[in-house]
Amino acid sequence: MGKGGDSTDADQHPGTSSNAEDLLNLPRFAPFLPDNFNVAEFTSKVLGGSHTTASAQSEQLRDGVHQLETALSDEVVARNKELLNHVRRMLDAENSVRDVVLSVESLQSAVRRIRAEVVGPYEQIKHKTQQLRNIHATVDILRHVIHRLKLAQKLRAQLAVPAAQVDLAKAAKLITDIRAVDAEVDLSRIDAVAADAEFLESARKSVQEQAEAALIEGVESLSQARVGSALQVIFNLNELQQAVSGLLSRHLHDIEKALRNALDSRHLAAQAAAGAAAAPGAAGALGTGAGGAAGAAGRGQAAPGAQDRMWQALRDVLEHISSSTVAVWHLQRVVAKKRDPLSHVCFLDVLVPPGEPLLVARFWSDVVRATTDAFASVAKPGKGGFVRDTLTAAYPRLAGLVEAMFERLTAETTIKGVLPAVGPPQLQQLLAATGPFQTAYMAGCLSRLTDAVAAAFPGSSRQLPSATEVQKCIGLIHEELKVGSSSPQLAAMMAATAAKALNLLAERAEYSAASGPELRQLAPQADGAAAGGGGGGASAGPNAAQLRNIALCSQLQETHRSLSTLLTRLPPTAAPALGGALAAVQATAVDAVAPIFRAVVEACEERLLRMHDWPGYRAGADAAAAAEVTSTSPHVAEVAALLADFRGEFLSRFVPPPSPSVPSCVGSLVERMACRVLVFFVRHASLLRPLTQAGKLLVAKDLAELQAAVGQQLHPLEQLGAPYRAVKAFRSLLFTAAPDIGSNPLLGELPPDITLQHLFSRLPASIQAPQERSGLTPLQYSLWLDSHSAEECLRGIAAALAAAPAAAAVAEGVYGGGEAAEALVVMRRMCAAAGAPVAA
Repeated sequence: MGKGGDSTDADQHPGTSSNAEDLLNLPRFAPFLPDNFNVAEFTSKVLGGSHTTASAQSEQLRDGVHQLETALSDEVVARNKELLNHVRRMLDAENSVRDVVLSVESLQSAVRRIRAEVVGPYEQIKHKTQQLRNIHATVDILRHVIHRLKLAQKLRAQLAVPAAQVDLAKAAKLITDIRAVDAEVDLSRIDAVAADAEFLESARKSVQEQAEAALIEGVESLSQARVGSALQVIFNLNELQQAVSGLLSRHLHDIEKALRNALDSRHLAAQAAAGAAAAPGAAGALGTGAGGAAGAAGRGQAAPGAQDRMWQALRDVLEHISSSTVAVWHLQRVVAKKRDPLSHVCFLDVLVPPGEPLLVARFWSDVVRATTDAFASVAKPGKGGFVRDTLTAAYPRLAGLVEAMFERLTAETTIKGVLPAVGPPQLQQLLAATGPFQTAYMAGCLSRLTDAVAAAFPGSSRQLPSATEVQKCIGLIHEELKVGSSSPQLAAMMAATAAKALNLLAERAEYSAASGPELRQLAPQADGAAAGGGGGGASAGPNAAQLRNIALCSQLQETHRSLSTLLTRLPPTAAPALGGALAAVQATAVDAVAPIFRAVVEACEERLLRMHDWPGYRAGADAAAAAEVTSTSPHVAEVAALLADFRGEFLSRFVPPPSPSVPSCVGSLVERMACRVLVFFVRHASLLRPLTQAGKLLVAKDLAELQAAVGQQLHPLEQLGAPYRAVKAFRSLLFTAAPDIGSNPLLGELPPDITLQHLFSRLPASIQAPQERSGLTPLQYSLWLDSHSAEECLRGIAAALAAAPAAAAVAEGVYGGGEAAEALVVMRRMCAAAGAPVAA
């Protein structure tokens, strides 16, 4: 059925469908299948969209209904047996349901009967259960009441004995037990219990007051027994934490109050005025009275005697801090050992949770905080009055009081096996509390020192300061350093401040020093003669620039000497800072005259280099050469004359002149100069080749003359150390046969490169030395040696030996296989021992 009878033949003859399901799947029956089928909507739609009449549509509907009825009838007939079976099962189920209904009614009837029989006993059980519960509660209350009354009776008996025999610990335990009973059950409405309330409260207060009094007395007297017994009573009262906190708070409060009074300028002025007024005959002398004194203190002026009272008050405050810290330390020592005899809990574990600071550390932190706040408040402009000015000007006295108190505190709490109350970090914390005054005092000290340095060393090219100005500057530095000499901490701070002034002094002195080529100028004497008949070249005396720097060096040297002497009398804490500044002063002094010494050393080296051009060392051993051995070589004579003139014209102008017995800045330069001259002569004497026997005698003679000149004019030879020993060893080397070199212990003081260079003089000329192979002059080779290590020098010698593969044969041909061959063997062995073997 569709729109207006547009159905097909198959739709009109449903019998052609195979079954009823196919019939329902036909399009004409599809609109009737949905659950939300609407008749009016379907009718309106069909009539509006069909081209047939309503009667025709009705006829089609009746035809469809007929088809469905036919299909249904066929379906019923086809499933007749199955339907009959379903009906039979439904009848059986109906009979079963009827039986169940009868059984349920029977069960309900039995339940009603049982309920009627049980209600009575249940009500009785419920009633009796309530009675039992009430009786149990009553019995529990009675038990608590009886226990409480017994405890109260025991407490009365405990407190009834004479006061000296009262066991406060037991009384406190009884009070705590009674309070525990009250906490378990509410007994407030029981008259017997209420009657003891007033007694229990008074007993608790009495025991608590006695325990706290005993604790305070035990802490003040440092009695471990009294403190331990008092703590046990307080622990039994369950008030250990509160009592200890209260004790620490009381000590801290007293310290804060004492600090306020000690740093209150008006309070101190009023006390001073009152004390002066009370003195005999002072009434007429005081016209302003206490009010005027307080006003003067507020304006920063100290009333007579106010400063003394301030210092005395500060001493009292520090003594109070010390005694309180000792008391807390003593308390901590007791609680660390004390345990409850019943629970065995340690009292320290009760007072200090894990990870929290101990009692002394906590108390000290509070003391430092209070002290810091008090000093910071006084240091504010316009609030401290004369107290601020006095503490700033006399800060070393304040620091000395603090450190003296700390030393006493450390000594009193240092006991074997017990942690001390304080240590060095705590001292730093307490000194840091006085930071505002420390900073102000150090700034003033630095200002005074820098002004003195600026006055003594203006840092310009004008005339150098006089000895009086330098001594005045040194004296001021001495005074400032001596102020803090009694305190290790203050000494370190004062040394750091003085070090800044000394660094400024070194900087200004460097600006005052002369510079330029004049410092290296050594003018020859007018007559051109030198001591010892060796020729001209001695200096005619220092010029103006050299004299200026010598005088400046002497002033710096005196500053360094004076302060170095003082440094030995200062605490060791002052050495690090002051030592560095003194080194800077010494370096400036040395730099001022170092060009003069370098010029003299270069002049000596220039004269000693002439030995390579002097034929005396290479002459044969004839009679004339033998005669020459008794006289000094001209270059050595010139060096001796130059050193003598340097001593007379330069070194004598230093104040004081350099002396080995007196350490000085210039003394190090003189010692280095002496070492350089000796080492330079030995180096170049080892390069001489060929060197005849007469030449060796002359070298030994010159070496003795040079030693005498250096020892007399510069520095004692015995104090030169390794260079002097090398000179003695080289003299021995000159006359030691090659095979005996390894067995001579004296030659161990000589560097291997010197020995090897000398042994080249025993080889034929065909075997070139390192400088000869490189084409270097003696001066160039000497400069190369100054800038290279001994290992590089040895490698050069080994290379020179390796460059002569037929050296042994040549040596045998020239010297008959004697000394030259032996020297080669020794040289190869020495190179191998020094780590530079000769390549084959």
